Amino acid sequence: MKLPSYLKKNKLIFFIVLLFLALKIFAISMYKIIWWDASVYIGMGKYIYSLGNAGLWEYTRPIIWPIILGFFWKIGLNEVLVGRIIEIALGGLCILLTYKTAEKLFDMKAALLSALFLAVSPVFFFFDGIMLTEIVSTFFALAGIYLFINKKHIISGALLGLAFLTRFLQIFIFLSLFLILLFYYNKKNIKDLLKVIIGFLIVLLPYLIFNQVLYNDSLFPFTQHITLTKNSGWLNYQPLSYYFLELFKENIFYLLSILGVILAFKNKDTNKKIIASAFLILFIFFSSIKQKEMRFLIILMPYMYILVSSSILHLFDMSVNRKPIYEHAQKPKFFDRFKNNFYKHIFAVLIALSLMFSAYNSYPLYKKESAKQNPYAEMERRF
Repeated sequence: MKLPSYLKKNKLIFFIVLLFLALKIFAISMYKIIWWDASVYIGMGKYIYSLGNAGLWEYTRPIIWPIILGFFWKIGLNEVLVGRIIEIALGGLCILLTYKTAEKLFDMKAALLSALFLAVSPVFFFFDGIMLTEIVSTFFALAGIYLFINKKHIISGALLGLAFLTRFLQIFIFLSLFLILLFYYNKKNIKDLLKVIIGFLIVLLPYLIFNQVLYNDSLFPFTQHITLTKNSGWLNYQPLSYYFLELFKENIFYLLSILGVILAFKNKDTNKKIIASAFLILFIFFSSIKQKEMRFLIILMPYMYILVSSSILHLFDMSVNRKPIYEHAQKPKFFDRFKNNFYKHIFAVLIALSLMFSAYNSYPLYKKESAKQNPYAEMERRF
């Protein structure tokens, strides 16, 4: 049986995504407890669909993930198991969207490398299934960016709005796009930006109206969320160097994202600047706040790995295509082939080692998680 041409052309990325999904489904049983934030989102979902007769309500949290989880509770399914599976599926789609975005902006090699780096990321891999908002919101944000690149501006804005209402910090992705299009002002950019804003407001306005009716203040959840984050998370206060050091456990090449940012801003393509801006703004923000957790960086990882991959390929091209020391010297063809193969093998070995190093660093996270005991197991069994 012949594969369709689209599947044949993209068989490697589909293999990566399917392998990722299979490993994640296999690892579901290792999540022994429901994390506090995840339990709150489940409780909010129950509160919404029961009109306040069940669950709980936290007005400082975004509502899209609770709406999704609550729906499955309402129709009688196990919201924990289904929630984990949905998030795992969206994690796979994040990998696919990272690939498609990098392929559109660069080429297939950069796309495959970006997708591989994200798939084996210890933080991304581990937290996909915990039922927090980072990966779900990143799916919406990535879909928004990808559709913007493909000139679907209103739908792009709507998806960025959904990302924002899933995790408020995704506003920085919208802000990155907004600032780049405004800075590189021309009629086309402004027209595109207006369409994105319309799509964003279509999603956001009902929520603002809901807040106005419920709290008599359309911005109430946002202001309270800011206040709460400023006065919590003391146990996770970390120095400025925290992410710079911890990211080495993610991928030893991560510092090449700096070169990726430089190359993106030197390039004429506005879309590459949006990717670089999204990464840069998020990284500066997360580094500047006192509370630091590696899971926070999940929302910038697709953009970081796209930049890293483009930098690696740029350095590889420079290595194999550099001019000879003696301008007029004629190199033997054999030497050219040897040199190209040598650099190709060196880069391949380094990339393979970085992928194995990243994959290995998932092990301690799962080992710690699988050893946890649910302190409420007896109570849950009885009631």
